Amino acid sequence: MLFNSEQQAENKLIILYVLKKIKTSLTREQIALIVIENLQISYFDIQLYIDDLIKDEFLSILDFDGKSALTITPMGKEILKVFKNKIPGYIMDMINLYLQENREKIFKEVKVTANYQEKGASDYLVQLKLHENNVILMEISLNAPTVKLALDICDRWKENTQELYASVLEVLTQPNKKI
Repeated sequence: MLFNSEQQAENKLIILYVLKKIKTSLTREQIALIVIENLQISYFDIQLYIDDLIKDEFLSILDFDGKSALTITPMGKEILKVFKNKIPGYIMDMINLYLQENREKIFKEVKVTANYQEKGASDYLVQLKLHENNVILMEISLNAPTVKLALDICDRWKENTQELYASVLEVLTQPNKKI
C-alpha cells in the first residue's frame, strides 16, 4: 500500500514521537508493537520508515548484545519539535496513554550486553552489562590484553550471565564466603 508523502511524513514523525516520549532506546520490534497497537500501519511500512529515519540521521542505532536498539538523535528531536503539530492530537494522546499503561509490557525483558573497544596497542576495555526491565542490575568494566581475550570474555558473559551474576552477588553479599 502506497501512502502519499504527507502520510509517510506523519508516520515517521509518530515513530520519532514514540522514541522521544519513551525517553530511552527501543528495538525495532518494540517500536512496531507500540505503533501497530495504536495505528493502522503495517509492520513492513514501520520498518521502511525506520530505515529512512536512520538514513536521514534522525535515529541512531545502538548495539545491545547483538540486538540493535534505536534512539532519537538531536537532529531527530529538532525535526520533531518543528513538525510536531503535524501529528494529530488524538494520536499523541493515544500513544501517551498506551505508553503510560504498557510501559512494563514494553520493557519486560532481560538484556545482556557485552562490548569491547581498543584503548591501545595491547589494551582492550571490555564492558559487560545485565539489564532487566531497563534497569542495570550489574555492570562490569575490565581490561584485556588481547582482542581474542576480550572476545572470549564477551562470549562467556553472554553464555553464562545468570550464573556469573548469581556468583558475584553471592560473593559480595555473604560475609563469610571465601573466594
